[in-house]
Formats: sequence, C-alpha cells, structure tokens
Amino acid sequence: MSLPLLPDRDCGGCVECCRYIPLDLPELAKPTGQLCHYCVDGSGCAVHAIRPQTCRVWFCLWRAVELSDDWRPDHSGVIIRPDGVERGEITLYVVRPSEFLASEDFFVTVAQWIAEGIQIALSVPGPEGTYPVRSIITDWLRPAIEEGDMADFVERLLAALDKLAEGPFEPDGVSARYAVA
Repeated sequence: MSLPLLPDRDCGGCVECCRYIPLDLPELAKPTGQLCHYCVDGSGCAVHAIRPQTCRVWFCLWRAVELSDDWRPDHSGVIIRPDGVERGEITLYVVRPSEFLASEDFFVTVAQWIAEGIQIALSVPGPEGTYPVRSIITDWLRPAIEEGDMADFVERLLAALDKLAEGPFEPDGVSARYAVA
C-alpha cells in the first residue's frame, strides 16, 4: 500500500523498518529482526537508488500522519504500521519499550484514534527470524481512556506488552538473500 507522505518529513536516521519488517522478495530477503545488509544503521539504505519496489512504497504512518517527532520509530520504539488502515485499524508495533509509551502525547493520540472509531492493535517482535505477535487491544484500553486515567492506561498497555511477549512466535522461514543490483 502506498500512502501520501507528509511534505518535508523523511526517515532521517531511522532504520527501524529495515530491521523489523521481514522481506522475502526475489532480489532481497531478510528475516524479521535482522538489519538489512544494505542498511547503514542510523543512516539508511546504501542502495537507495536501486532499492526494490516494496522498499520504495512501504512507509510507517509517522511519514503520513501529523504526529510529533517523538513518534519517529527510532525515538519512540514504535513503528506505526500502515497495514490495516483501510479496515480502520492501526497497529502499534512496539519494537522496544520506551518512556514514550507513558507520555501524554502517546495517551492523547491513542485516545483520539479510539474516539474516532479506529481499532488499536499492539504488536511485539519475537526472536530474530520469527513473525511478531499481534492483538487488538482497543477494548482493553477503553476503560482507562474513558476515565482519562493515564496511569491505568500505561498499566494496561504494559500488561498487554508483557502478555504478547510470551508469544507464540512463528518462524518466518526467510533465509537472507541479497541480490539487488
């Protein structure tokens, strides 16, 4: 899916999708959780001009939605996945817990999405080479949001992350293959 991107917003040094999103293309394959061989950590793609089409059109929602810079995945630890948006879902792929999850910005934004009828899914990575696990948590978060209780919201969010971290994680079956030319 290709989304219209916000002008003047680029990935900068963020390479989280190059690490956590699995690829299994004829010219490029990398297991989930493994930094792409063509990616320079903190800098970006070394084959940017000839990168595969999938890499050209996939962007996290931070690039397409008005959110603060705190939401940038390398700052927040959260990749906002675009898949599911057409179904009214937003997946918060928490690649590493951070203080941002307990911020007012995070609370207010998630509360606004839920008030707009958007379903919120939470996802966490497993061991390298396994697909992440995912669960819709809208109803689990709703009581804290309706009460405006940020402490309860954070407690519920962290409990959901802990539960997801138990798995089950399925192997992605991807063997690294780098043939971009």
